Amino acid sequence: MSKIRLYIPAPIAAESELDLSGDRAHYLGRVLRMKAGGQLTVFDGDGGEYPATVESLRKASARLRVGARHTEDRESPRTLRLIQGVSRGERMDFVVQKATELGVTEIQPVITARSVVRLDGERRERRLAHWQGVAVSACEQCGRNRLPRVAASMSLSEYLAHKSDAVLRATLSPLAGTRLADASPDAGGAIDLLIGPEGGLSDEEREQALRAGFDSYALGPRILRSETAALAAVTIAQTLWGDV
Repeated sequence: MSKIRLYIPAPIAAESELDLSGDRAHYLGRVLRMKAGGQLTVFDGDGGEYPATVESLRKASARLRVGARHTEDRESPRTLRLIQGVSRGERMDFVVQKATELGVTEIQPVITARSVVRLDGERRERRLAHWQGVAVSACEQCGRNRLPRVAASMSLSEYLAHKSDAVLRATLSPLAGTRLADASPDAGGAIDLLIGPEGGLSDEEREQALRAGFDSYALGPRILRSETAALAAVTIAQTLWGDV
C-alpha cells in the first residue's frame, strides 16, 4: 500500500472508478501534488483501505481507479474517550491530532469555568468542523482506517449529566494520592479521561466530576499544561491497558 493516504467521506466500492471534486480533489492535486499515474491509498472510515491510481486530474476534479479492499483495522482494543477542556487555538488542535494518532476512540470538547475560549452558534459549528478535519488528517498520516468521533462542544455540567459505561473515569490532580498508572480498570472496558483547560478545573467542577463517578489521579508532582496532561494520560492508558 502507498504511504500517501486520502480519506474519502463516502462509501468506496472495490475495483471501481472513483470521481472526486471539491476539497478532496483540491487536496489531491494542490497539497499532495499527485499526478496522473500516481499511487495512493484511500479509505472511507469503515476499517478497510484500498490501493488507488490517479487516472486523471484537473483543477477541480479527479478520477481514481480503485483496487481490492484490504481489511486493516488499526484501532485500539480499548475504548478510550478523552473529555478535553477547550484550550486556545493550536493547543486544542495539537491535542486532537496527537490523541487521534495515539488511538483515542472519542474526543469530547467541554467548556469549563476557566476556559478562555467560548463557543456558541456558528462559531461552535466551525470549530467542530475544523477539529474533525484535524482528526481526518491525523488518520491519513498515522494509518487509522476509522475516524475517532469528535463531538460538538458542550458545557462540562452538560457532559457530566450523561451516564457512562466506562470501567475507569479519571480526572487529574497533582495532589491526588493515587497515580493514574496504579489504577486497575476491568479488562476490556471503556476508559474516560477528563482533562481541564488552561488553569485546570475549578474546585466545584472537580467535585461535580467526583459525584459523576470520576476518581482523581496524579501523573506526578508537577503541574502539567493541559495539552501535556492529555497526551501523558492517553499514553499511560494505552501503554498499560491498550495497544501501545
